[in-house]
Amino acid sequence: MAADLATLAEPYAARLRRADTLAEPGAPGEMRLQALWRDGRLPAGLALPDGTPLEVLDPGRWNRGPGPDFLGALLSFGGAIRRGDVELHLRPADWDAHGHAADPAYAGVILHVTWAPAPEAKTLPPAVPTLALRPFAGRGGPLALDALPGPDAPAPRPCRARLEAEPGARDRLLAAAGAHRLLAKSRAFAQALRVGDPFQAFYEGLLAAMGYGRNAAPFRRLAREVPFARLEGLPSLRRLAVLAGVGGLLGEDRRALWDLWWGSGFPPPLRPYAWDFRAMRPQNHPFRRLAGAVGVLHHAGALLDLPLDGLPKALSEASRTLCAALALKGAPIGANRANAIVTNLFVPYRIALGTLGAEHLRDLPGEDVSQPMREAWHRLSGALDGLPGDGLRQQGLLQIHADFCANPALSCARCPLAGE
Repeated sequence: MAADLATLAEPYAARLRRADTLAEPGAPGEMRLQALWRDGRLPAGLALPDGTPLEVLDPGRWNRGPGPDFLGALLSFGGAIRRGDVELHLRPADWDAHGHAADPAYAGVILHVTWAPAPEAKTLPPAVPTLALRPFAGRGGPLALDALPGPDAPAPRPCRARLEAEPGARDRLLAAAGAHRLLAKSRAFAQALRVGDPFQAFYEGLLAAMGYGRNAAPFRRLAREVPFARLEGLPSLRRLAVLAGVGGLLGEDRRALWDLWWGSGFPPPLRPYAWDFRAMRPQNHPFRRLAGAVGVLHHAGALLDLPLDGLPKALSEASRTLCAALALKGAPIGANRANAIVTNLFVPYRIALGTLGAEHLRDLPGEDVSQPMREAWHRLSGALDGLPGDGLRQQGLLQIHADFCANPALSCARCPLAGE
């Protein structure tokens, strides 16, 4: 099964191998705004929207990892010297789209630099000003600012021209990249299957998936501190009581579950779990998500045997297993989230088990379209709509964005997607 998937993924893997030979360490690639900022090649007379003069004394350290683009910059705001981080985007509203307001890594940002002056960011802290560079482009400088791609006139991408010259090339690329991504995920499961309890890796993945990003780490910690082998013989309600009790998710309104937990012999944790409850809707509370995960575990054997086209609906229904007993309304796993869990958990796990092959991936469901998907699609097609709706090609867009579009060591001209 995995061999078939590797064959499908090989054309994309070959481009990745070529990228390794073409990469230029330190080259800005597509991050022209970041290169402009890093090199200090800015026009004179920069000012904030309120007229405050801005001088860049030190652009800071270019950050290639998670977090703000430049760390420890030294700036003069009308003579007032401040040191902190700088984040750059083409549009101010990209700050909202990327969710930076909810990420503590961005708490030290003192300036938001953009190309376009609008639309405004809605979640940018009031104390953080925005510097838009487009209004200063006419002032010239060592680098022609009008050569930068703007949101209303994006520069054409060589990859688009290359792919449009050959019928079906873009579709084949997306399928190969998607297969590459799923194969990589399956290899992580295969490694876990070789060294431990075969079901533990799936169980950890399921609980982490219920974290929806910001609570993935505490959910995964819970799965490791309460391994499935210790829950296997318990009824589902007691499983939930143990997991919620150990995770610190039982309130006074759940006395029956408290009794089930204490009767099980599982002790409280030595240190609290770092749950993130900020701006959380009740239906997204970790307790509700945990109840949904336990419902899925109750039906896991049957779910792992289902065809992909019917799996998301069955997964959502399985998450309701404990809802009646707990007086919870609705399915803890909605339709879109079910699609994502199928793609990112069930499919790679079944590939690792050898029960799913490349021929089944045409039935892979699509999930919510993300910003990286949109950006990669726009570069490959020049369009803002018409994104692939199937999961395989959506996974391909995510892989291409990570490997090529967001790779600071590759320029468009040297990108393997632009030619052989």
